[in-house]
Amino acid sequence: MFTQLKAELTPITTEVSETSKLFWQDYLNANPAMVEVTQDMNVKTLNRFALEVFHRLYYSPIPEWLPEKPEHQWARVLHNQLSESEEFQNLTLTCAGDPLGSAIAAQSMINNLYRQLEEASDDQEIDELDTLRAKARRAKMEGEEELFKELQAQGQAMSQAAQAFAQKLEGMEGEGIGESVEDAEGNVQEKKDELEVLGLSWGNESGDRNPTPTGEKLRLAALIEQQPQLKKILALAGNALETANRKRRQHQAETGYGELVGITTGNDVAQVLPQELARLSDSRQKLSFYRDFLEGQLFQNDLQAPEEKGKGPMVICLDCSGSMVKGNRFLWSKALIVALVKLANEQDRVVSLVLFESVCYDPIYFHPREDIDQLIRLLITSPTDGGTEFQRPLETARDIIEQDEDYSEADIVFITDGIAPLSSVFLQEYSESLEKLKTNFFLLEIEPEQGWSSELRTLASESWVIDAEGNFEELGAVFTAC
Repeated sequence: MFTQLKAELTPITTEVSETSKLFWQDYLNANPAMVEVTQDMNVKTLNRFALEVFHRLYYSPIPEWLPEKPEHQWARVLHNQLSESEEFQNLTLTCAGDPLGSAIAAQSMINNLYRQLEEASDDQEIDELDTLRAKARRAKMEGEEELFKELQAQGQAMSQAAQAFAQKLEGMEGEGIGESVEDAEGNVQEKKDELEVLGLSWGNESGDRNPTPTGEKLRLAALIEQQPQLKKILALAGNALETANRKRRQHQAETGYGELVGITTGNDVAQVLPQELARLSDSRQKLSFYRDFLEGQLFQNDLQAPEEKGKGPMVICLDCSGSMVKGNRFLWSKALIVALVKLANEQDRVVSLVLFESVCYDPIYFHPREDIDQLIRLLITSPTDGGTEFQRPLETARDIIEQDEDYSEADIVFITDGIAPLSSVFLQEYSESLEKLKTNFFLLEIEPEQGWSSELRTLASESWVIDAEGNFEELGAVFTAC
């Protein structure tokens, strides 16, 4: 829901649409850092200029000028410099109709122009003079000549300072404009990647039955910016998914046609036997070839597609013990969670999380789009100081698959950095139950200590070790299987 507009969200030099005002107010509500920047600056109308920049990016790149006032000349100078910037013209094409991208770009540009504005202002406050003008008019009407002259002198001094500020900006000839616009474009792409890793599309999501409101995306983008650890996790997850997609494409190219098991009939040109294609060069057989093609009676290779592992529901067991905070284990484990959840979402697979240490917590069932806040809370939660216990999370995962029909034939993805005792009797019994449930068990070891061997490997359909260097090639194999 849109919030009520604040009085200061009125333009100073260009017309701004009501839609632009609404989106910009929502962004400010979600992003205290932006408000702090504009409040701390000597240029007291900087937030209103930021609104105008947002409007030009989102709604209309060409300014529609309002009547000029001396104290606002600085803003018109900057607008003209933006209009002359080829980088800004390109950015308006990127951000047009995109409130989220426009808001992020506008904030980035204001942050970059901050030093330029601070230098040009010489610590002189550049403020709105409308209140002073109203007081002067009232003093004149009421015959308070001394007060009128005093207010008039204040206004002239402030107006002169504002004009000097504008002239100094003009003398800088757009210094820093191109760089600030390029940085803004980079920030937009970074935020786009972060939200897409979380499973949220960047645009307006036309056709989506449950689109995420733009205001919610604005809030999430601001939240990510305020959480450096979360930014690192999403960057790792994005790199992992990029490698995974490449691996999956390679895997499909290598195994997509499957294994040759015999000869059959059909009309798949890629698999038609050479002697059949030779009929095309014989005028007496060409017509019969076309007839057999249309009727699917050409002799061709009979291929059996490779058996795919995974692709069902997922139960993810995540080790939250104290050792997971060492090195990059915390970052890697959370990045894997993000990537696996996004994979599940793309393939319309249900997913649940079982967090464990020396105790096992209640399962978390969520849809990444519907429960995005829950996912983010999980990502920014640090591991505990507890120990490690495997049996209870394994039993919990099995219970989910046995008792919830939505998780029939689910995959179990077990993420840990350590070892814990498991009896041979339990391992045998659990292995048999996995076979009975038609469940694949995937083991991901995050920077394990050298020299130890986990008993869990005896249960695993496949297992991988993610080392401290971040071996993305291994991650690609993980997502090909899961």
